[in-house]
Amino acid sequence: MGILEGDRVYLFSQFTEFNQPPAEILVELGYELQIDSLSLPKAEVTAESALQATLARRIKLTPLTSEQARREALVAPVLFAIAESLNLQLNIEYPLSGKRGKGNLDYLMRGRETLLVIEAKRDDLTRGFTQLAIEMIELAEATSGQCYGAVTTGNIWQFAVLDQQTIVQDLTLYRVPTDVPELLAVLTGILG
Repeated sequence: MGILEGDRVYLFSQFTEFNQPPAEILVELGYELQIDSLSLPKAEVTAESALQATLARRIKLTPLTSEQARREALVAPVLFAIAESLNLQLNIEYPLSGKRGKGNLDYLMRGRETLLVIEAKRDDLTRGFTQLAIEMIELAEATSGQCYGAVTTGNIWQFAVLDQQTIVQDLTLYRVPTDVPELLAVLTGILG
């Protein structure tokens, strides 16, 4: 007996409720999960020290007890910095309906030839990654372009890339505020 019921279309958030490992869920959708060190594109960035200082202050001033608090205090400022520096649109709560999953993507950004889905979670990166992987699959099936994803708690970021029928989850975790320069370099490299 499989994990997923027949042709049922799940809300993206429902994928966080499964207790099975992400790899087992993805196999049912015809995808493979690899966990490896990704060689993500990186670009030079400026003004990262100001953002780094701002985020450090926000961590001290804001109780990060909810997903909404984390999104507003830590995630959105990073994404707006990238959107402004690259002159890209930042889609928030972007609606998407696919064959097996539907709902709103927390954030979606489109580069010249790339797509980046960002899934913000309060605390559980593993379950959040399962949701992100499904969102990446559905987005890739609906649009064209290399699909990247990031799951974040605001103060920790982890990336993934969809390569044909394989989702590769990066081993590297980026910490905010400590790794802000590297995080911005990766986001700019993906979308620039």
